[in-house]
Amino acid sequence: MTQRVQEILSWYGSDNPGTLTNLARLLNHGRLAGTGKMVILPVDQGFEHGPARSFGPNPPAYDPRYHFELAIESGCSAYAAPLGFLEAGARTFAGEIPLILKVNDHDVLLDEGDPHQALTGSVSDALRLGCVGIGFTIYPGSSHRLAMYQQIRAYAEEAKRYGLVVVIWSYPRGSGLSKAGETAIDVTSYAAHIAAQLGPTSSK
Repeated sequence: MTQRVQEILSWYGSDNPGTLTNLARLLNHGRLAGTGKMVILPVDQGFEHGPARSFGPNPPAYDPRYHFELAIESGCSAYAAPLGFLEAGARTFAGEIPLILKVNDHDVLLDEGDPHQALTGSVSDALRLGCVGIGFTIYPGSSHRLAMYQQIRAYAEEAKRYGLVVVIWSYPRGSGLSKAGETAIDVTSYAAHIAAQLGPTSSK
């Protein structure tokens, strides 16, 4: 355990030993192990953007095992994906890389000015698959944002009770935001601050 990892773990004094153990697993895995930095490979494109658009240019990516192998060979700290992708390879690659179950997703079959996410996985799924944690996306700026904040709080409470890490991906989106506004520094920093206030173990 490096001094930097010990320092980071000290920031989470309210979390239980199980959650800290899983956070340590993330911080001590892959090419950046021990540095206090992480690179997580998140693959939800097939759900979020559609398989043909996401994987058509690189057909091997249609195979869920491809993404496990990519995360392992590139020395990532963890691999995050929706339920179906993790179920397809969790047994084959058991113990080779920390896994994070993305527990909410949405599709792009309809043009949405205010995106929302459906609950597509559970804490029990994450435990069954041997994951170190769960991941959850929120859209500050969407008219559905308050429901998403309430959902992640319920998920985070359950996940941490069982010693899992909680990762929040926070993207400013909504009909009231311009494209420039979605990437403006003050808006993105506000979205990151909201995620941190919701009590994750890690936020982006």
